Amino acid sequence: MAIRSLLLSFALTCFLGYTFTVGLTDPNSFLKKIPAWLSIPMLLVCFLLYLLATWWAFKGFGDHKITALLSLGLCAFGLGLYATAFFMEAGHGRAAPGQYDYDFSRLDPAEKAAVEQLAKEAGMGLQNAVFTEHWHIAQSVNPPSRFEICVQKGHVTALNLSDHRISDLALFSKLPALGDLYLKNCQLFDMSGLQSEKIGRLDVSDNQIADLKTLRGCPNVQWLFAKNNRLKSTDGLEQFREIVSTDFTGNPMH
Repeated sequence: MAIRSLLLSFALTCFLGYTFTVGLTDPNSFLKKIPAWLSIPMLLVCFLLYLLATWWAFKGFGDHKITALLSLGLCAFGLGLYATAFFMEAGHGRAAPGQYDYDFSRLDPAEKAAVEQLAKEAGMGLQNAVFTEHWHIAQSVNPPSRFEICVQKGHVTALNLSDHRISDLALFSKLPALGDLYLKNCQLFDMSGLQSEKIGRLDVSDNQIADLKTLRGCPNVQWLFAKNNRLKSTDGLEQFREIVSTDFTGNPMH
């Protein structure tokens, strides 16, 4: 029983490690290809299998104490992490009280002016802002006359201006806490005006970008999505010291 428990708990822990590393960061991982509604059932199955491994470890403790203890350690780690992930997923879409601001009342005046100018360039106004959370910011803006924004403690932390023409990229440098930026289909070809050491997730898919070197103003990007552009090579990718995941599908180099 203890050996069976160790094998099961080890396999589950390997899957857990994959899930929370490659599975979440690689856009080509199989986890990215399964329907979103399957996430909670999968977490529940893994959780129940860990419980089974725990039961086997207790049943076999008398015969293989060391093996059972190793298995119980893996089970405790896995159960704790999966329980945390389950409750996070179950609360998906509900922010903790005070975590996000849902209006501009506390936004820094300089940042508010920058957002207003960006909205004006896109043919909109501040009244077109849709306040949301980070886990919703990447969703398509609906209707297209809106843009999505995350505001936390008086600062803009994420912005989605996809499907709107943006010409003055220098305005984003006036948002010092901006970490996630989505500029899909914004008629962009030269990104040299974008200057921000805070941006970690950048989506510039469906534009006309031909050279990654024009993104040198964002050296700390970790997740870069540049599908369907005009990139002929990945020259310039080395400038991103913290890069974790990229997606260049739909470019001429493919």
